[in-house]
Amino acid sequence: MCVHTGVDFANGLRAQTDPTPASGMGAFSPSFLLGSVVILYLVSFVVFAILRVITGISIQRVGYCSLRHVAFTLRDGIRIEIRGLGFSPHRPTFAQPTWVSLRITELKVIIDPKSLSTTKNAASQQGPAGGSVHSNDSASTSTKSALRLPGKDSSRSRTWKRLTQLKEQLKRLHEKIHWLCLVDIVALNSSCVILEVGKFELGSFHLAVDTRRKTIDRGRLFQHKRLPKAHQRPAEWMMTSRSVLFTPEGKESLEVLDICSVNVHGLLYKELAGLRDASISIKLGRIHIPYDDFFECHQRVEQLRHAQLVANQSPYSEISFTDFIEELGRPGSREAKIVQTVSDSKEFISSILRGIQEIQLAISFVGMSKRIVVSPEASPLYLSIAMNEIGVDMHRLDPKSPAHRMYFSSRDVAHQGLLAAISIAISLDDGDGKPERILYLPMATTTVKTTLPSKTVAFTEDKDAAERNTNMLFANLVLTSPSIDVDPKHLSSILSLTQSHRTPQYTSSEGTESHRQRLISRLLPKASIKFSVHEPVIRVTLPPAEPSLKHTDEFDLLICCVSSIALESESSHSAAGELHYLLLSHLRITSHELYYQAASGQRYNLSVADALELKVQVTASPDVAVTASGNLQTLSFHMVRPEISNGVRQIIQQINQKSNVEHVNPTMALDKRNFLRRLPPWLTSFQLQGSNFGIEVAGVDAEISKDIRGVALQLESWTAEYKAQKDTPTERPPSRRRRLSKASAGGEASVKVIPPSGAATPKATSTDGRRLAIHIRGFEGFVVEALDTLEPEPFVRLPRFEVALSTSNDGRGPIFRVNSHIKSLYLTYSLYRYYALGVAITVLKRAFDRGIHLGAEDYLSSLSPDLRPQETESEIPELVTIDVKAGLFQMKLTMPSDPPLMLHIHATEAGRHRWSTPFMKSRLVRLYAGAAKIPSAWARIVTVKGLRVDLRESRRKHGGALVDEKSIDVGTDFVRIGVPHQLVLHKIFDNLANVTKAMEQLHHRFKTGTNEYILKKRPEQPKKVPKVSVRSKALLFEIEDGPFEWKLGSIYRIGLIEQKQRHAREEAFSAKTSNLDQSRRRKSSRYRTRSEHTLHQDKSKQSQQCQTRSRSGSPRPRSRRLSRSDSTARGRRMRYDPGGKCGLTGQANISVEDAWGRLQLYNARAWKKRIDSAYRIQNLGMREIRSIFWGHDERIDDDDGGERILAMPERPGLLSALISDLYVVIDKPSFSLKDYPAFVHRIGKGMPHDMEYTLLIPMSIQVDMGEARFTLRDYPLPILHVPAIRPGQSPRLPSWSLKTDFVIAEEYRGDVSTKQVAIQIVPPDKCSEPEHKKGFAIDVRRTVSPVKTYSDVQVAINTSAPTSITWGTSYQPAIQDMMMVIEGFSKPQVDPSERVGFWDKIRLSVHSRVSVAWKGDGDVHLKLKGTLSFTRPTVQALILTQKKIGSRDPYMVTGYGAGFVMCWRNGVRWDIHRDDDPKQFMTVTSGEYVLAIPDYSHQAREYARSSADAESVSSHGSYRSGAMFKKVIMKLSGNVRWLAGLVFERDLRGHGRSFDFVPHYNIKLTTPERAKAFTGKACYLPGSQRASR
Repeated sequence: MCVHTGVDFANGLRAQTDPTPASGMGAFSPSFLLGSVVILYLVSFVVFAILRVITGISIQRVGYCSLRHVAFTLRDGIRIEIRGLGFSPHRPTFAQPTWVSLRITELKVIIDPKSLSTTKNAASQQGPAGGSVHSNDSASTSTKSALRLPGKDSSRSRTWKRLTQLKEQLKRLHEKIHWLCLVDIVALNSSCVILEVGKFELGSFHLAVDTRRKTIDRGRLFQHKRLPKAHQRPAEWMMTSRSVLFTPEGKESLEVLDICSVNVHGLLYKELAGLRDASISIKLGRIHIPYDDFFECHQRVEQLRHAQLVANQSPYSEISFTDFIEELGRPGSREAKIVQTVSDSKEFISSILRGIQEIQLAISFVGMSKRIVVSPEASPLYLSIAMNEIGVDMHRLDPKSPAHRMYFSSRDVAHQGLLAAISIAISLDDGDGKPERILYLPMATTTVKTTLPSKTVAFTEDKDAAERNTNMLFANLVLTSPSIDVDPKHLSSILSLTQSHRTPQYTSSEGTESHRQRLISRLLPKASIKFSVHEPVIRVTLPPAEPSLKHTDEFDLLICCVSSIALESESSHSAAGELHYLLLSHLRITSHELYYQAASGQRYNLSVADALELKVQVTASPDVAVTASGNLQTLSFHMVRPEISNGVRQIIQQINQKSNVEHVNPTMALDKRNFLRRLPPWLTSFQLQGSNFGIEVAGVDAEISKDIRGVALQLESWTAEYKAQKDTPTERPPSRRRRLSKASAGGEASVKVIPPSGAATPKATSTDGRRLAIHIRGFEGFVVEALDTLEPEPFVRLPRFEVALSTSNDGRGPIFRVNSHIKSLYLTYSLYRYYALGVAITVLKRAFDRGIHLGAEDYLSSLSPDLRPQETESEIPELVTIDVKAGLFQMKLTMPSDPPLMLHIHATEAGRHRWSTPFMKSRLVRLYAGAAKIPSAWARIVTVKGLRVDLRESRRKHGGALVDEKSIDVGTDFVRIGVPHQLVLHKIFDNLANVTKAMEQLHHRFKTGTNEYILKKRPEQPKKVPKVSVRSKALLFEIEDGPFEWKLGSIYRIGLIEQKQRHAREEAFSAKTSNLDQSRRRKSSRYRTRSEHTLHQDKSKQSQQCQTRSRSGSPRPRSRRLSRSDSTARGRRMRYDPGGKCGLTGQANISVEDAWGRLQLYNARAWKKRIDSAYRIQNLGMREIRSIFWGHDERIDDDDGGERILAMPERPGLLSALISDLYVVIDKPSFSLKDYPAFVHRIGKGMPHDMEYTLLIPMSIQVDMGEARFTLRDYPLPILHVPAIRPGQSPRLPSWSLKTDFVIAEEYRGDVSTKQVAIQIVPPDKCSEPEHKKGFAIDVRRTVSPVKTYSDVQVAINTSAPTSITWGTSYQPAIQDMMMVIEGFSKPQVDPSERVGFWDKIRLSVHSRVSVAWKGDGDVHLKLKGTLSFTRPTVQALILTQKKIGSRDPYMVTGYGAGFVMCWRNGVRWDIHRDDDPKQFMTVTSGEYVLAIPDYSHQAREYARSSADAESVSSHGSYRSGAMFKKVIMKLSGNVRWLAGLVFERDLRGHGRSFDFVPHYNIKLTTPERAKAFTGKACYLPGSQRASR
């Protein structure tokens, strides 16, 4: 229609002008010109229509010097629309030197990701199939052909082809620089729209090139450029952009950049194309990066592309970076397209490095925001990052400048980079309108000088180490005063943010990985990097601890600050190997402090460290190997304030708030290797040492008191050294100079790993041969009693400790070895210290509690079967072998009441190996108790020499099935169990029970955090007893006698002898005095001759009498003469015989008074000498006897730990029981555990089957013994003696054995039979508050019911030597003293009833049936010791002596002191309580019975000779003399049976007696508070019982 209109208008004009003749001026009339313009305008529509049909470019109309509404499709998915495209001529000015401006208005680029992906897939599928792409003359065909993917015959890759084409186009563009400098481009309101994603808008864009020489040369922007020469023409491209907006789909617009200025300066050469020596300057204004919007748009684009790729199933894949790296390392190793890609990339990058000389970047402000979703329920947080004044300057150094020559060679191309950032801040906003800054860095500067870009591009394979070291990198990074301010509630958000950006590790084949490491090692430069941080600080805000500041704006701070952190790294290529790369790093941290600052300004240290130095050496040859060493000085932790503990707990809770099993690696969850094998293979050596390490942990138990309790651990020095010990047989050992230079790293560890026996075995895995050695010196632990107060004495002290952990393989499988050595370990235990330790552990548990987390196994079970990693069944489990050696282990136990205990273990070794059972052995073990009357002294209770404990596993057949059983085997050389004088063992047992129960209650309190009482007595099921065997060469049970009684008895016995000799000397003195008096009187007589004659006769008579007296007055009369005429020997008076002189003269050299004084002095000295000699002889005898079994009591270095230990008493014990070759086995009973009521009912005299017990331990006991000897004091006759096996009998046969089922039971009687004992935990003197003066105590419930035993004992005596039992009246005092001590083994009676006697207590507690059989045809001797109590041999005295049974002199064993002996022979059997009838209590059956008078002359001679203990009498002498009788009184043959019965009776309250008794299971003992009297009288046990036979 427009065309017709134009024709009509033209015809009209023509009609009007026809009458008038044409003229020259009419052709150019305004009408003509207007018509022409209109016609041209109309013709343009036709041209634009034709152009649209041919090229696809749509132009709507022509505007004033412009084209309007231009639109075209560059390719499928990319459409360009321009509202206006025109030019504007103008006059050049200084600011705008061009003549014409090309104006683009509202440029709009529309991108459709779906169509774009379809086009790419079609091109990728068409390229290989269609071969080469034919070119077309049209622009669209040319463009599409250029964008297609190359086929197999293509010589260039797509990416580098485009880059090369772009570079060539830029070069050709600069050929027309004389025309380009006349035109500038201006674009207004441009935009780029990505469908379904978002839109970018650009407010204005200006591009121009300036070639004015004077204007450009005067610029001071590029200060590193040299001045252009005359034949060079400078050129500068200037691009300016303003107001960059980003509008996500469906959201509001946001300005991401306000202004951007890019200047590219270079030189144009006449003979070279393109811009040379280019310098780029980029200046940006305020940049804001909406990370969430960008990420969301990126996700949308990826989803659209992925959906289109899945729909088209495109097989094309891009070239990966791995392919690029491998081809760079091995040229020609990859396929053709990758080879061409690498070649093109090197050419392109080289040209860029040659063409660009300098790049500068300046940003005034950079901001970024990110939304963090903590949980779906909580409101999101916003993370903001802001940086001010960022400047980057990178330029190529001039090879002739000093800055270049200082570091690099003149032939190298080096670059220098500078980076500076001011005021870097990271903030978090939780939506309340008040963002919180979490990181602030005032300034960060970086300087880099390197040849890395040029050397990497010019990389070649054949380079030596010197050439590779020319690739250098020098960097220096400094951070000034960085600070981190964190609120605990934001910690989980920060951790979730960091964990969400963890990228999975790239996995590749072993060959690819090794080659990649080899290539990277070649590309690494020779570097020197220095990184330093000055005064960094981390501040954590916490709620105020003071209650008055809870609802205010005040807060507390947890501050971590460091004076400086410096890291220096140097690396280079070494000529030692082909690809040997070495990196040395040195890290120094000085003055570290972590403290708590209250709102009031008070400061409490949490951690303090002086200095930390860490040196790391990394070697790539080509495998990476790391060697590190460090030194830490004065590190201490102080968690003694409740405020600190609460602050740490808040931090840990926030950290673990989002911690779950999603971060658990399933592969690591199934990795069951030890930590040493899990260490990375590149770590070859590591050594760390430190000094002055301490930790203090304490808290307040508010329910007890407000005082601070806890523990403090201090360590003087420590060293940890790790070595991988790889196979390097050709490696040269370090020189002496090198070792001396690194002496600070610590000497060689003293703990050696013992290699496996046999020939060298090749390593099965790469983790074999690793070793970690740890050395500790001066470790001590103290109890914290107040904020600044420690207990004076440590409760644990470890002077030296060494442990070595290593991995190996012995051909049977992997082994993890643990070797440890402890010089000495001292522990001091008390409930107060245990409570303080529990408080410290509770503080740590509350502070670092991670809450409830799924374990690795639970996490793997929650995964689907497809996601679970597969376990390899062929893996052999690793064996852990242990070797521990300790010189001394001391443990002191302070009990709630006296006495305390102490344990010493000397020379201990413990271990576990492949072909042996776990064991523990010690040379000496001692258990001490506090001495009864000597303060701060220890008395020996148990002494074990040569102890060894083994844990064995065996298989036994039970009911046709094999059952694995574990047993404990204990072996010793000698065991001594002694009861010190005046020590009550029940106090020890009672203390141990109280401490155990109190510990159980405290443990429950610390574990659960509640005061729930768990010590209430309840019925319990029978315990299962493991199999325990004890073997000892000798066992000595000794009840020590009192030193006063022993000395008094010795003085009495020796005094009798001394008194007799003293009387004899006094009689001799009297006789001498009488002779002197007679001599004086004779001298005054007139009849001297007669007197002399008489005196001569007297001398001859006295001489005869003296000879007779000397024969009869022998100090050792023969026993046979004593036995023949004992009355004559006893009646003979001892006479004094000085010097063997048989006569007394009447002359004297001194006066009588002086002689009498000398006699008294001699008597005193002789008495003292005799006493001392007797003590010495007895002590020497005891030492000799004990040395036979025990050996010398050697003192070990530091064996007593400075304690005052009483020596072993060298006096005979009140009771000494010596047993040789002892073997005890404790195992499960022969009956089933469910059948225990039947056994207890049968043995326990009708115990009800439904009886409940608070303690029930059924077991079986088997005992094999050799010789057994029980003696009282130093009496000549043992109270019980079972001799050893005689020669000729089987040596494997025990002398006697015992076998029984044994049940220990305590009946449940309810609360009425339970007492409460207050056990003091915190003493009153440890409490500073007045309201807690009583301290802290726990009520422990203890039963008052007796512990009963039930057994069926079978004893077999196999020796053929006679078994002897001695009884007599003279033994009863010692037996009574012994029973008083034994009665102290059991707990005292609490019931207010009448106290029962010892034998009644046995009837109540011990229930047994005993059968003793002599199977070795041995005799049984019951020795009834006799008496001698008269001084005159009269018949009345003899009759009186025979009536009296028992002597008061136990040492008199001859004459009437021998008594009688009852001998049973031939198949002797002794049954005790085989029947419940008390009248058949005991039965002895034998084939022969003999009643005789024994002959103890051998024992009498031994006692008189040595005056030592009865143990000096050998077994051989005992049965040799015991088999001899002086006289046989009665002999019975045949089946001889002796029966002894008991008839028990009790006294009634009134008068009379009763024979009825209540069964023991009906006797119910109660506490005094709950006792109920019968008929208003006090409750009592049924009468005092006595037995009559």
